[in-house]
Amino acid sequence: MTSLMLFTRDLRVDDNPALYAAAETGHFHCLFVKDDRVRSSPIASERRNNFLEQCLKDLSHSLTQRGSELEILTGDWLDEVTSRAAELDAQSIHMAKDYSTYAKQRSAKLGAWCKQHDVLFVEHPGLTAVPPGDVAPAGGGEYKVFTPYWRAWLNAPKRQVMIPPPPLADAGVAPSIPTAPEGLEIGSTLGGETHAWDRLHQWLQNGVSRYQEMRDLPAVDGTSLLSPYLHLGCISPLRLVQLSEDLPGAEPFIRQVVWRDFYTQILDRRPDVSRNDYRPRGDLENYDRPLFDAWTSGTTGFPLVDAGMRQLKAEGLMHNRVRMVTASFLVKDLHQHWRLGADYFMTQLIDGDVASNYLNWQWVAGTGTDSNPHRILNPTTQATRFDKDGIYIKRWIPELSSLDTKDITNPSANIRSQVGYPSPIVDHHESVEIFKARRLATA
Repeated sequence: MTSLMLFTRDLRVDDNPALYAAAETGHFHCLFVKDDRVRSSPIASERRNNFLEQCLKDLSHSLTQRGSELEILTGDWLDEVTSRAAELDAQSIHMAKDYSTYAKQRSAKLGAWCKQHDVLFVEHPGLTAVPPGDVAPAGGGEYKVFTPYWRAWLNAPKRQVMIPPPPLADAGVAPSIPTAPEGLEIGSTLGGETHAWDRLHQWLQNGVSRYQEMRDLPAVDGTSLLSPYLHLGCISPLRLVQLSEDLPGAEPFIRQVVWRDFYTQILDRRPDVSRNDYRPRGDLENYDRPLFDAWTSGTTGFPLVDAGMRQLKAEGLMHNRVRMVTASFLVKDLHQHWRLGADYFMTQLIDGDVASNYLNWQWVAGTGTDSNPHRILNPTTQATRFDKDGIYIKRWIPELSSLDTKDITNPSANIRSQVGYPSPIVDHHESVEIFKARRLATA
């Protein structure tokens, strides 16, 4: 019996239920299809594509080490999968269940083809620690507020974490820690399960115990930096929870992993949330090109906002606190629609995830799960509080690098003129009052 193991966003050999199930059937073939539609999407990211290539190289190496191999095809996803399944005379297809609109559409089409051709099609858990639907309120639907979800999640039964299955597991080798292929340096910011494990070990040893204290400080290495690996499934979120849960101070970090599950269960029930307000507030579909361009280029005249946007453009990553500040500024200071900012983030981010990105933007905009729809993050106050010495700002805004601490978060007009840094493009207090008035008028 031949099975087809279809990798999607589960690019790992450790704790991969779909891979385990395919291997149990006997002879199996591993396939990944570079989907033309995903690659040509308006929100596609060159950085994510490059990161994906590194992940696939790493996965291919891991499978080869364990007696299998990965076939990589490019084209129409459904056509490539079904053609290869027919050529292999596959009796079953195994893949991880995904939850975006497009992921569900292509899975449904593949399921219909399998039914027509008498092929067993099985979707497995693995993209979240707890699958959507396993944690649900008594009245049905999805949890709309995080805290009740968190309590229910803690008490929910979890599946068993899996090591790589035979014949992939090699005796005497720690199966959950693949060896890096030649050309991928351990510890560098590169894709793949190998690097996910390397970063995870560093984080568990040196970072998680300080997470609560350091997580809001963009100038320090205070967060896990595992989000790109979680997005493409190079590390299992359940494995991450399992390894973290007994460590001192781990609960605040695990809560962040659970936020990812929380947003995924919303996306599962409301797949339109990447385009539409989860909780409509009557906001206008504003788009002001000069203001938006100043925001994307990091030239708004607000140092913390500009530093974050420049980091995003340079690295494809941004500290989470700064993500909230830059998002709040676009929506509540510049009065642009959250969708514009969320789409722009997706074109830049290595870790651009549909559920987390769009629902975090909605949380900041006040159209999502936040109970305070009028929450405002003052970019100057945030800079003073979380980057008081200006280390992060100086790192990303070289024209401000020579300033004293007292000047860095809000330079005077004279200093701005001297160093060539722009004046603020809006008055923060006036802008937020206009925003609040518009919200109240449509309430």
